[in-house]
Amino acid sequence: MTHDLKTHQADSTNSSCTRLDNAESSHTPCILCHSPNTQVIDSVKKDDLCALYARSYGVDVDSIITADVAFYHCQECDLRFFVCEDGSIPTGDNGFYNALNKLDWYYFSQKHEYHYAKKWITPESRVLEVGCGKAAFAKFLPESTQKQYVGLEFSTEAQKMAAQDGISIENISVEEYAKTHAQAFDVSCSFQVLEHVSNPHSFIQAQIDCLKRRDLTGGGQTQTHAHAHPHIVTHTASPQVSSNDPLLIIAVPSEESFIRYAVNGILNMPPHHISRFSDTTLHKIAEIFNLELLEIYHESVQPEHIEFYKATIWAKHFLPSPLIDRGLVRKVINRLGILGRKCVKIPSHAYGHTAVAVYKLK
Repeated sequence: MTHDLKTHQADSTNSSCTRLDNAESSHTPCILCHSPNTQVIDSVKKDDLCALYARSYGVDVDSIITADVAFYHCQECDLRFFVCEDGSIPTGDNGFYNALNKLDWYYFSQKHEYHYAKKWITPESRVLEVGCGKAAFAKFLPESTQKQYVGLEFSTEAQKMAAQDGISIENISVEEYAKTHAQAFDVSCSFQVLEHVSNPHSFIQAQIDCLKRRDLTGGGQTQTHAHAHPHIVTHTASPQVSSNDPLLIIAVPSEESFIRYAVNGILNMPPHHISRFSDTTLHKIAEIFNLELLEIYHESVQPEHIEFYKATIWAKHFLPSPLIDRGLVRKVINRLGILGRKCVKIPSHAYGHTAVAVYKLK
Protein backbone atom coordinates (compact mmCIF):
# COMPACT_ATOMS: atom_id res chain seq x y z
CA MET A 1 0.00 0.00 0.00
CA THR A 2 1.15 3.52 -0.65
CA HIS A 3 1.14 6.53 1.61
CA ASP A 4 1.77 10.04 0.34
CA LEU A 5 3.59 11.51 3.27
CA LYS A 6 6.09 14.28 3.90
CA THR A 7 9.09 14.28 6.15
CA HIS A 8 10.04 16.71 8.82
CA GLN A 9 12.05 15.77 11.84
CA ALA A 10 11.18 15.99 15.44
CA ASP A 11 12.55 19.18 16.87
CA SER A 12 15.11 21.94 16.65
CA THR A 13 17.82 19.65 18.00
CA ASN A 14 17.44 17.28 15.04
CA SER A 15 17.44 14.37 17.50
CA SER A 16 15.66 11.09 16.86
CA CYS A 17 14.30 10.89 20.42
CA THR A 18 12.67 13.51 22.62
CA ARG A 19 11.97 12.70 26.26
CA LEU A 20 8.93 13.89 28.22
CA ASP A 21 10.05 15.11 31.64
CA ASN A 22 7.15 13.49 33.46
CA ALA A 23 6.50 10.58 31.14
CA GLU A 24 7.11 8.13 33.95
CA SER A 25 4.31 9.67 36.04
CA SER A 26 0.75 8.43 35.94
CA HIS A 27 -0.22 11.23 33.54
CA THR A 28 1.78 11.63 30.35
CA PRO A 29 0.78 15.12 29.16
CA CYS A 30 -0.63 15.75 25.72
CA ILE A 31 2.07 16.83 23.29
CA LEU A 32 -0.33 19.32 21.65
CA CYS A 33 -2.45 20.98 24.38
CA HIS A 34 -0.30 19.91 27.37
CA SER A 35 -3.31 18.61 29.28
CA PRO A 36 -2.53 15.85 31.81
CA ASN A 37 -5.93 14.31 31.03
CA THR A 38 -4.64 11.49 28.85
CA GLN A 39 -5.00 7.74 28.88
CA VAL A 40 -3.35 4.75 27.21
CA ILE A 41 -5.71 3.13 24.70
CA ASP A 42 -3.35 0.63 23.05
CA SER A 43 0.28 -0.43 22.95
CA VAL A 44 2.78 -1.77 20.44
CA LYS A 45 5.74 -4.08 21.02
CA LYS A 46 9.10 -2.76 19.88
CA ASP A 47 9.89 -6.09 18.25
CA ASP A 48 6.71 -5.94 16.17
CA LEU A 49 7.45 -2.44 14.90
CA CYS A 50 11.04 -3.30 14.03
CA ALA A 51 10.01 -6.51 12.25
CA LEU A 52 7.31 -4.80 10.19
CA TYR A 53 9.56 -1.93 9.11
CA ALA A 54 12.31 -4.37 8.13
CA ARG A 55 9.94 -6.65 6.22
CA SER A 56 7.93 -3.91 4.48
CA TYR A 57 10.59 -1.33 3.66
CA GLY A 58 13.97 -2.81 4.55
CA VAL A 59 14.49 -0.10 7.18
CA ASP A 60 16.19 -0.79 10.52
CA VAL A 61 14.50 1.19 13.32
CA ASP A 62 15.95 -0.72 16.27
CA SER A 63 18.10 2.22 17.38
CA ILE A 64 15.17 4.66 17.15
CA ILE A 65 12.50 2.62 18.92
CA THR A 66 14.03 2.37 22.38
CA ALA A 67 11.21 0.48 24.12
CA ASP A 68 7.67 -0.78 23.69
CA VAL A 69 5.32 2.02 22.65
CA ALA A 70 2.14 3.27 24.36
CA PHE A 71 -0.68 4.86 22.33
CA TYR A 72 -2.29 7.75 24.20
CA HIS A 73 -5.58 9.62 23.76
CA CYS A 74 -5.98 13.17 25.05
CA GLN A 75 -9.41 13.72 26.59
CA GLU A 76 -9.15 17.49 26.09
CA CYS A 77 -8.15 17.94 22.44
CA ASP A 78 -8.79 14.40 21.11
CA LEU A 79 -5.20 13.99 19.85
CA ARG A 80 -3.86 10.46 19.73
CA PHE A 81 -0.10 10.10 20.07
CA PHE A 82 2.70 7.63 20.69
CA VAL A 83 5.26 7.63 23.51
CA CYS A 84 7.81 4.93 24.35
CA GLU A 85 7.43 3.35 27.76
CA ASP A 86 10.78 4.85 28.77
CA GLY A 87 9.38 8.34 28.11
CA SER A 88 11.04 8.99 24.74
CA ILE A 89 9.17 10.01 21.61
CA PRO A 90 10.67 7.93 18.78
CA THR A 91 10.85 10.21 15.75
CA GLY A 92 12.70 9.35 12.56
CA ASP A 93 16.18 10.73 11.98
CA ASN A 94 17.81 11.83 8.73
CA GLY A 95 18.97 8.30 7.91
CA PHE A 96 15.46 6.94 8.40
CA TYR A 97 13.89 9.45 6.03
CA ASN A 98 16.65 9.21 3.47
CA ALA A 99 15.99 5.46 3.33
CA LEU A 100 12.28 6.08 2.70
CA ASN A 101 13.08 8.74 0.11
CA LYS A 102 14.57 6.02 -2.09
CA LEU A 103 11.09 4.52 -2.52
CA ASP A 104 9.66 5.76 -5.81
CA TRP A 105 6.22 6.54 -4.38
CA TYR A 106 7.33 8.36 -1.23
CA TYR A 107 7.21 11.84 -2.73
CA PHE A 108 4.32 12.56 -5.06
CA SER A 109 4.79 15.60 -7.28
CA GLN A 110 1.04 16.19 -7.41
CA LYS A 111 -1.22 15.90 -4.42
CA HIS A 112 -4.92 16.60 -4.22
CA GLU A 113 -4.48 18.86 -1.21
CA TYR A 114 -2.19 21.14 -3.23
CA HIS A 115 -5.06 22.02 -5.56
CA TYR A 116 -7.26 22.92 -2.61
CA ALA A 117 -4.61 24.87 -0.68
CA LYS A 118 -3.51 27.02 -3.62
CA LYS A 119 -7.02 28.55 -3.79
CA TRP A 120 -6.25 30.40 -0.57
CA ILE A 121 -3.00 31.90 -1.87
CA THR A 122 -2.81 35.10 -3.92
CA PRO A 123 -0.08 36.10 -6.41
CA GLU A 124 1.17 38.61 -3.82
CA SER A 125 1.45 36.10 -0.98
CA ARG A 126 4.78 35.33 0.60
CA VAL A 127 4.60 31.61 1.39
CA LEU A 128 6.50 29.55 3.95
CA GLU A 129 6.24 25.76 3.61
CA VAL A 130 7.55 23.74 6.55
CA GLY A 131 8.68 20.19 5.89
CA CYS A 132 8.50 20.92 2.18
CA GLY A 133 10.14 17.71 0.94
CA LYS A 134 11.32 18.34 -2.60
CA ALA A 135 9.18 21.54 -2.69
CA ALA A 136 6.62 20.14 -5.12
CA PHE A 137 3.97 22.55 -3.82
CA ALA A 138 6.01 25.53 -5.05
CA LYS A 139 5.25 24.53 -8.64
CA PHE A 140 1.52 24.94 -7.97
CA LEU A 141 1.92 28.59 -6.99
CA PRO A 142 1.76 31.62 -9.29
CA GLU A 143 5.14 32.59 -10.69
CA SER A 144 5.25 35.77 -8.63
CA THR A 145 4.57 33.75 -5.49
CA GLN A 146 7.23 31.18 -6.34
CA LYS A 147 9.82 33.95 -6.20
CA GLN A 148 8.83 34.66 -2.58
CA TYR A 149 8.45 31.02 -1.57
CA VAL A 150 10.63 29.64 1.22
CA GLY A 151 10.79 25.94 2.06
CA LEU A 152 12.20 24.31 5.19
CA GLU A 153 13.25 20.66 5.15
CA PHE A 154 15.61 18.44 7.16
CA SER A 155 16.01 15.60 4.66
CA THR A 156 19.23 16.05 2.73
CA GLU A 157 17.99 13.78 -0.07
CA ALA A 158 14.88 15.95 -0.47
CA GLN A 159 17.11 19.01 -0.66
CA LYS A 160 18.97 17.43 -3.56
CA MET A 161 15.71 16.67 -5.37
CA ALA A 162 14.52 20.25 -4.92
CA ALA A 163 17.82 21.61 -6.18
CA GLN A 164 17.37 19.62 -9.40
CA ASP A 165 14.23 21.69 -10.01
CA GLY A 166 16.02 24.94 -9.25
CA ILE A 167 14.42 25.40 -5.83
CA SER A 168 16.61 26.20 -2.85
CA ILE A 169 15.32 25.08 0.53
CA GLU A 170 16.79 25.65 3.98
CA ASN A 171 17.91 22.90 6.33
CA ILE A 172 16.59 24.36 9.59
CA SER A 173 13.72 23.75 11.98
CA VAL A 174 10.78 26.14 11.92
CA GLU A 175 11.40 26.87 15.61
CA GLU A 176 14.88 28.17 14.82
CA TYR A 177 13.78 29.88 11.61
CA ALA A 178 11.03 31.81 13.42
CA LYS A 179 13.59 33.45 15.71
CA THR A 180 14.97 35.47 12.79
CA HIS A 181 11.90 35.64 10.52
CA ALA A 182 9.09 36.75 12.78
CA GLN A 183 6.05 38.23 10.98
CA ALA A 184 7.65 37.72 7.57
CA PHE A 185 5.03 35.65 5.70
CA ASP A 186 1.43 35.88 4.54
CA VAL A 187 0.85 32.13 4.47
CA SER A 188 2.49 29.33 6.42
CA CYS A 189 1.66 25.80 5.36
CA SER A 190 2.63 22.22 6.05
CA PHE A 191 1.45 19.14 4.19
CA GLN A 192 1.69 15.74 5.88
CA VAL A 193 4.21 17.05 8.41
CA LEU A 194 2.56 17.81 11.74
CA GLU A 195 1.98 14.13 12.47
CA HIS A 196 5.76 13.53 12.28
CA VAL A 197 6.93 16.00 14.92
CA SER A 198 7.48 15.28 18.60
CA ASN A 199 6.31 18.71 19.73
CA PRO A 200 3.35 19.84 17.58
CA HIS A 201 2.66 22.72 19.95
CA SER A 202 6.01 24.45 19.40
CA PHE A 203 5.85 23.57 15.70
CA ILE A 204 2.49 25.32 15.20
CA GLN A 205 3.45 28.25 17.39
CA ALA A 206 6.60 28.83 15.35
CA GLN A 207 4.56 28.79 12.14
CA ILE A 208 2.23 31.38 13.64
CA ASP A 209 5.19 33.51 14.75
CA CYS A 210 6.35 33.64 11.12
CA LEU A 211 3.02 35.13 9.98
CA LYS A 212 2.49 38.86 9.56
CA ARG A 213 0.14 40.39 12.06
CA ARG A 214 -2.97 42.01 10.65
CA ASP A 215 -1.89 45.49 11.78
CA LEU A 216 1.16 45.11 9.51
CA THR A 217 -0.71 43.92 6.44
CA GLY A 218 -3.09 46.85 6.01
CA GLY A 219 -6.30 46.55 4.02
CA GLY A 220 -7.08 44.09 1.32
CA GLN A 221 -9.80 42.85 -0.94
CA THR A 222 -12.27 40.65 0.91
CA GLN A 223 -13.33 37.35 -0.61
CA THR A 224 -16.13 35.04 0.48
CA HIS A 225 -15.40 31.33 0.28
CA ALA A 226 -18.83 29.74 -0.05
CA HIS A 227 -18.89 25.99 -0.61
CA ALA A 228 -21.53 23.33 -0.99
CA HIS A 229 -19.43 20.19 -0.96
CA PRO A 230 -19.92 17.04 1.12
CA HIS A 231 -16.23 16.92 2.01
CA ILE A 232 -15.96 20.50 3.28
CA VAL A 233 -16.68 21.26 6.92
CA THR A 234 -17.10 25.04 7.03
CA HIS A 235 -16.61 26.43 10.50
CA THR A 236 -18.38 29.67 9.57
CA ALA A 237 -21.28 29.82 7.12
CA SER A 238 -19.40 31.93 4.55
CA PRO A 239 -15.80 32.58 5.60
CA GLN A 240 -14.76 36.18 4.99
CA VAL A 241 -11.09 36.31 4.04
CA SER A 242 -9.15 39.40 3.09
CA SER A 243 -6.34 39.01 0.58
CA ASN A 244 -4.08 40.27 3.36
CA ASP A 245 -5.30 37.95 6.11
CA PRO A 246 -2.38 35.85 7.44
CA LEU A 247 -3.27 32.18 6.92
CA LEU A 248 -2.10 28.91 8.43
CA ILE A 249 -2.79 25.82 6.29
CA ILE A 250 -2.28 22.36 7.80
CA ALA A 251 -2.78 19.05 5.98
CA VAL A 252 -2.69 15.82 7.99
CA PRO A 253 -3.81 12.21 7.64
CA SER A 254 -7.39 12.19 8.92
CA GLU A 255 -8.62 10.07 11.82
CA GLU A 256 -12.09 10.56 10.33
CA SER A 257 -11.05 8.48 7.31
CA PHE A 258 -10.56 4.79 6.63
CA ILE A 259 -6.89 4.91 7.69
CA ARG A 260 -8.01 4.90 11.32
CA TYR A 261 -8.90 1.23 10.80
CA ALA A 262 -5.72 0.21 8.99
CA VAL A 263 -4.01 -2.62 10.87
CA ASN A 264 -0.22 -3.00 10.58
CA GLY A 265 -0.14 0.41 8.90
CA ILE A 266 3.31 1.11 10.24
CA LEU A 267 3.82 4.37 8.32
CA ASN A 268 1.04 5.71 10.55
CA MET A 269 3.07 4.69 13.61
CA PRO A 270 6.50 5.58 15.04
CA PRO A 271 9.08 6.46 14.06
CA HIS A 272 7.24 7.78 11.00
CA HIS A 273 4.10 9.19 12.59
CA ILE A 274 3.86 10.32 16.19
CA SER A 275 0.31 11.70 16.34
CA ARG A 276 -3.14 11.35 14.78
CA PHE A 277 -5.60 14.17 14.16
CA SER A 278 -9.40 14.08 14.19
CA ASP A 279 -11.67 16.94 13.14
CA THR A 280 -12.16 17.65 16.83
CA THR A 281 -8.40 18.09 17.22
CA LEU A 282 -8.28 20.44 14.23
CA HIS A 283 -11.03 22.51 15.85
CA LYS A 284 -9.16 22.52 19.17
CA ILE A 285 -6.03 23.87 17.47
CA ALA A 286 -7.96 27.08 16.84
CA GLU A 287 -8.79 27.35 20.54
CA ILE A 288 -5.29 26.51 21.73
CA PHE A 289 -3.58 29.10 19.53
CA ASN A 290 -6.34 31.73 19.39
CA LEU A 291 -6.97 31.29 15.66
CA GLU A 292 -10.13 31.42 13.59
CA LEU A 293 -10.85 28.13 11.84
CA LEU A 294 -12.16 28.88 8.36
CA GLU A 295 -12.59 25.41 6.87
CA ILE A 296 -11.75 21.76 7.16
CA TYR A 297 -11.58 20.00 3.82
CA HIS A 298 -11.56 16.23 3.39
CA GLU A 299 -10.32 14.85 0.12
CA SER A 300 -12.20 11.98 -1.50
CA VAL A 301 -10.52 8.58 -1.75
CA GLN A 302 -7.74 9.20 -4.23
CA PRO A 303 -6.80 6.73 -7.01
CA GLU A 304 -3.52 5.80 -5.30
CA HIS A 305 -5.45 4.84 -2.14
CA ILE A 306 -8.33 2.83 -3.65
CA GLU A 307 -6.80 -0.59 -3.04
CA PHE A 308 -5.64 0.51 0.41
CA TYR A 309 -9.20 1.61 1.23
CA LYS A 310 -10.78 -1.61 -0.02
CA ALA A 311 -8.30 -3.84 1.79
CA THR A 312 -8.85 -1.94 5.03
CA ILE A 313 -12.64 -2.03 4.87
CA TRP A 314 -12.63 -5.71 3.82
CA ALA A 315 -10.63 -6.72 6.89
CA LYS A 316 -12.74 -4.47 9.15
CA HIS A 317 -15.83 -6.53 8.22
CA PHE A 318 -14.34 -9.61 9.89
CA LEU A 319 -11.86 -8.50 12.54
CA PRO A 320 -11.31 -5.71 15.07
CA SER A 321 -8.78 -2.99 14.23
CA PRO A 322 -5.86 -2.97 16.66
CA LEU A 323 -2.70 -1.13 15.75
CA ILE A 324 -0.80 -4.34 14.99
CA ASP A 325 -1.98 -7.89 14.39
CA ARG A 326 0.50 -10.45 13.05
CA GLY A 327 -1.74 -13.43 13.77
CA LEU A 328 -2.65 -16.25 11.42
CA VAL A 329 -6.34 -15.31 11.15
CA ARG A 330 -5.41 -11.81 10.01
CA LYS A 331 -3.11 -13.25 7.37
CA VAL A 332 -5.88 -15.54 6.11
CA ILE A 333 -8.41 -12.69 5.95
CA ASN A 334 -5.91 -10.49 4.10
CA ARG A 335 -5.19 -13.29 1.62
CA LEU A 336 -8.90 -13.85 1.00
CA GLY A 337 -9.23 -10.11 0.58
CA ILE A 338 -7.22 -10.22 -2.63
CA LEU A 339 -10.46 -11.40 -4.22
CA GLY A 340 -12.98 -10.27 -1.61
CA ARG A 341 -12.10 -6.59 -1.69
CA LYS A 342 -13.22 -6.45 -5.29
CA CYS A 343 -16.73 -6.47 -3.82
CA VAL A 344 -16.03 -3.45 -1.61
CA LYS A 345 -17.68 -0.29 -2.91
CA ILE A 346 -16.45 3.21 -2.09
CA PRO A 347 -19.34 5.54 -1.12
CA SER A 348 -19.26 8.98 -2.71
CA HIS A 349 -19.24 10.57 0.74
CA ALA A 350 -16.29 8.50 2.01
CA TYR A 351 -13.45 10.59 3.35
CA GLY A 352 -10.03 10.04 1.84
CA HIS A 353 -6.63 9.93 3.48
CA THR A 354 -6.08 13.65 4.07
CA ALA A 355 -7.81 16.55 5.81
CA VAL A 356 -6.78 20.17 5.29
CA ALA A 357 -7.53 22.84 7.90
CA VAL A 358 -7.33 26.54 7.09
CA TYR A 359 -6.96 29.10 9.88
CA LYS A 360 -6.47 32.84 9.98
CA LEU A 361 -4.98 34.99 12.71
CA LYS A 362 -7.48 36.85 14.84
